[in-house]
Amino acid sequence: MSQTVSGRMRREKWYNKNVFPLVPVIEKRKANEHNTSSFSFRWLIFTFWTLDSFSFEFSIVATEHWGIGFVGILPYIRWVVAVPCPEWLGIKLSKLLSRKPNCA
Repeated sequence: MSQTVSGRMRREKWYNKNVFPLVPVIEKRKANEHNTSSFSFRWLIFTFWTLDSFSFEFSIVATEHWGIGFVGILPYIRWVVAVPCPEWLGIKLSKLLSRKPNCA
């Protein structure tokens, strides 16, 4: 479930899941005394959302969280273009790319 702009909870269906939504999902949150206003957009392999700080980043990723693709930060906007990994591939990536303890 996710929350809509009006504050109501929205039930996830097969076409608007968080991982790979077939229908564009736009979420906007108004500012309050604890948070700034924010905006997010998700559609297929594209994800964009606003940040509260100024920074730059560009990464090539192969993780179980994002999948395989690119992650970046432009001033005040974070973006992700990544193909989500199936669970079995995420487990293999984690085992293959994780550091092993040195038991000597």
